[in-house]
Amino acid sequence: MDGTEALMSIGTFARPGGAGAVRQVAPAVASAPVREEFPVLGCVLIDIERQEVRLVATDRYRLAVRALRPLSAEGGPRRVLVGASELKDVASWAGPLPDVDIEVDRRGVRLHGGRAARALPTVDETFPDYRMILDDLPAARHRIIADRTALRAAIAEAGHDGPLTLRTDERRLTLAFRGSATATLPAVCTGAPVRIAFDPGVLPPALDAGVGPDALPEISSPTRPVVVRPADQGSFTTLVMPVHEAPTAA
Repeated sequence: MDGTEALMSIGTFARPGGAGAVRQVAPAVASAPVREEFPVLGCVLIDIERQEVRLVATDRYRLAVRALRPLSAEGGPRRVLVGASELKDVASWAGPLPDVDIEVDRRGVRLHGGRAARALPTVDETFPDYRMILDDLPAARHRIIADRTALRAAIAEAGHDGPLTLRTDERRLTLAFRGSATATLPAVCTGAPVRIAFDPGVLPPALDAGVGPDALPEISSPTRPVVVRPADQGSFTTLVMPVHEAPTAA
């Protein structure tokens, strides 16, 4: 932990903001084998600064960030790490409550709701500098607005192993495995036509974490992280790393 020594009270979170944020971010933590080697990747960062609280998780190939605005806040900036499983457990407890107060100090994190309270253990690890990653992102050159559910279903129906390639023109988004098109969806695509490949195991969870009818991938280049966000929820952002496109059959 770092920040001021004084108690940090993050006022009141109204339902369902905090619990919903945990549901969006926690799936981005690393798998069990990766956590064994890098325990910090099994954690969620709670980053408190300037009347905003960010929940952040990453598995190195995906980075999920959800910003929350508490109803009230006091104290200085602070960053704490908590285990994803413990955070999900506390979020389930807090979900039915109309509002929850969160306190952070050197002793850890405590949540208060109604007449009950829960402690949330903290983890003494160093989380990756996600702000540097976000600040280093180049401007998007290509944007796609597509039906989130239809895109997710098309990927699942294809059922192929290996990289999934997305190709765009002005009004269509084409999905292909190893050069063979498997689905074409209507989409609004700005910028020049682009083709970019993803691990099918990484892109679908980024789509699942969104809300609303549309997904909005923003692409700077086929080799840089892609921003995937719900078109109507600017407070949630997922970065997904592309992969090398699979070679086509001769």
